Amino acid sequence: MWQGDNCVSIDFDKAMAELVVLRRFIDFINKQVGVYMDCLSGFQGNKVRIERQVARSLFPREQRDEEGQKIVVWTSVEDPSRPDVIHHRTIRSDEFIAQNTEGAFNEQQVCWAIIVFVFALWDEEIRPEIARIRGVEPNAIKLDALGDLRILRKAVVHNGGVVTKSAHAQMRTLQNLAQPDKVLSPSHDDMHRLFVALKQAIGEIILHYSGHLPGAPKASEIRGIAIQGARGPDRPD
Repeated sequence: MWQGDNCVSIDFDKAMAELVVLRRFIDFINKQVGVYMDCLSGFQGNKVRIERQVARSLFPREQRDEEGQKIVVWTSVEDPSRPDVIHHRTIRSDEFIAQNTEGAFNEQQVCWAIIVFVFALWDEEIRPEIARIRGVEPNAIKLDALGDLRILRKAVVHNGGVVTKSAHAQMRTLQNLAQPDKVLSPSHDDMHRLFVALKQAIGEIILHYSGHLPGAPKASEIRGIAIQGARGPDRPD
């Protein structure tokens, strides 16, 4: 295509091939957003349900246990109405409520899992495929947000969630999600920033081919991405 007196070249075939790969990546990220939000709703529902059961159990008693420590919760993956049901966990109600509270253990486990899953897909599948299309080594495909995700993933898998001071100093985009030498504990707002940063990183890959065109957005302006009609090897034009 032409822009004024200058020839603007675009490797259309490579750009379209990458869109097929990136579509799979963005679909996966969007699914993680849905899982995260559904989990938060589930945790809140668990918390409210047990709080109500504790209140009903304590109401007739002359000596009330305000923390519900004498109430026990049984949980099972089987039908609780079955006589031979096996309970896989027995826990005090106050501990159950605490774990299902906003920002507590259960929510943090989901956040950690998303970080590990997203980086694994990027590092093992998406980045190698993009590199193959461009004819370069995978390590040549570098994005600040995904580099930071690698640091967070390493902290989760190998260091109990603690981001060391030296590792934190290497982060470029997601520094605010962690504190040096402290356990990674992202809030709801932190996870929103993470998802936006990942979508901006995908935008950077797309803009590798189209960023020079008139009207092209900046990656930092991107808040969401949808890729429709990407043409793959098994998809007609």
